[in-house]
Amino acid sequence: MPDKKIKILHISPDGKLYGTERHILALVKHSDSNKFEHYVATPERGNFNDELDKIGVQYFIAGRKHGYKSKLDGITAEGSKELYRIMKKEKFDIVHSHLNSFGGIVGRIAGAGSVVHTRHGVFWSEEELANISVKDKYFQKIKSGIFDLTIAIGEYEKNTMIGKFDYDESKIRVTVNGVDTDELNSKIDRTISKKDLFGTDEFIIGTVGRLERQKGFNMLIEAASLIKDSLENIKFVIIGDGSCKDELKNLRDGFGLQDKIEFIPYKENIPDYVHNFDIYISTSLWEGMSYSVQEAMALGKPVIALTSENVSGLKELIEDGVSGILIEKNYIENLAEKIKLLIKDENQRKFLGENAQEREKNYFQEWRTAEDMDKVYAELNISKI
Repeated sequence: MPDKKIKILHISPDGKLYGTERHILALVKHSDSNKFEHYVATPERGNFNDELDKIGVQYFIAGRKHGYKSKLDGITAEGSKELYRIMKKEKFDIVHSHLNSFGGIVGRIAGAGSVVHTRHGVFWSEEELANISVKDKYFQKIKSGIFDLTIAIGEYEKNTMIGKFDYDESKIRVTVNGVDTDELNSKIDRTISKKDLFGTDEFIIGTVGRLERQKGFNMLIEAASLIKDSLENIKFVIIGDGSCKDELKNLRDGFGLQDKIEFIPYKENIPDYVHNFDIYISTSLWEGMSYSVQEAMALGKPVIALTSENVSGLKELIEDGVSGILIEKNYIENLAEKIKLLIKDENQRKFLGENAQEREKNYFQEWRTAEDMDKVYAELNISKI
């Protein structure tokens, strides 16, 4: 008689396919189906659910989107109550809460065999982390105690959890984000041109992300303002939606860059747009192993990224000067300088792009996420026997 499969519920913060959802998708797609049976809960339906349908993974509409007024609101919301009812009925061996931590609390109350949390980022800037309050630091420590294990996306995140939040190192496991480079490239619609997407054949410097403070797009706009006299036949494109849209547009307009910086709403075929970028920029104040950066690398794009010691996993992805360019200080001035230099140097752009694609393919394939997590799930299952 075959061994019973380990039954796992993943709690997603969204039904749209953002970074966290891509991570979950890679995990359930490549996991050992002979040993593990995966389910997903999303707070609402979106294109993430469409992808789950394609690979035959069952999902529930339950839970709470990321971001709420209070910690208690996250637990007592109607979607969380529905999640509790599902957990009680289905009796999952492992509840794996991604980004939001409330799912682990609900899992504990519902009697799940084990609960796991993947943070998917540090969520403080370097300045904020240096001045973190005792209250916030203590809350992070208390929160870690709810879970049997906490998953860090990369070594930087693990080190920050231990050094800044006093997490128990023995209860942390590490994995990576990954992209299937060959599959991504095979899906690009190469009949679509720059003209089709951007209305111009100009040199395109682009970025993708939610229009929120975290993404630091104000620094990209300010960097562009420093070199605006050198931007003939150059266009900046920012793709995404968010609460900072009007603020960012006003900043752009204040610098007189209306004709040079275009905002484009979120698109489901983002890779087609990135494929037509000449340079990809990442300006996040804090960032994990960014999927948008990884996809740009997988598509062979030269990447310029801001990074730092405790709140950025990009330095684990990019080898400075080899597979991209990293900026660690004087962000705006150095970003302007690097953009200007890379615009002029086609050979350097090609060198960085080719190396980026090779590095992504060799070290950060998406199957590795599932391989890492299958080991964690097996470890948890053994510990409960």
